[in-house]
Amino acid sequence: MAKDVQVVGLKSCRAGEPLPKGVKGAGAADLIKAFTQITQPYDGGITANWTIPTNTEFRREGEVDPFYSMRDPSSGSKELTWTVADFDDDTLAFYFGGEDAAEGEVYEGEKAFAFDAKSGETIVFARLKYVATLTGNINKSTPLQISVSATVLAPTEGGKSWGVIATPAYTAAAVQSASL
Repeated sequence: MAKDVQVVGLKSCRAGEPLPKGVKGAGAADLIKAFTQITQPYDGGITANWTIPTNTEFRREGEVDPFYSMRDPSSGSKELTWTVADFDDDTLAFYFGGEDAAEGEVYEGEKAFAFDAKSGETIVFARLKYVATLTGNINKSTPLQISVSATVLAPTEGGKSWGVIATPAYTAAAVQSASL
């Protein structure tokens, strides 16, 4: 019998180099263990905005139900969004490119991300392309925030683009690294 998976409550966020063979591919576990912790999202969560692939139905004249239905596997999208309110120079460099950013152009980063849940599970994305903007207010009730939008991309060498795993034991170097 399959184990129920409950991904509840965001505990920490981590990022690292993309996983070329996907979340369950060869070497992925070691790469994930080396991910470094990044700043926790504002209000403690991320939002998944996934759309269902387009469905085309074929109907006969005068019949209510279609005689054939086909999904277009190349349609639909997977996007994650989150905001960060607590940021420093390293966080700004991570999301806006630092020295890698070209002046006058929008920086698009590409990393693998792991979101550790308080329930003991981690949802891992092998490759996200992300872009960030500043949003919010500078006042006493709403902090200025970095708003992040990330698109789930296929791993470069095939494999699963995302998956839920048991939260790994991160390596000492990754655990001790400064938050981004």
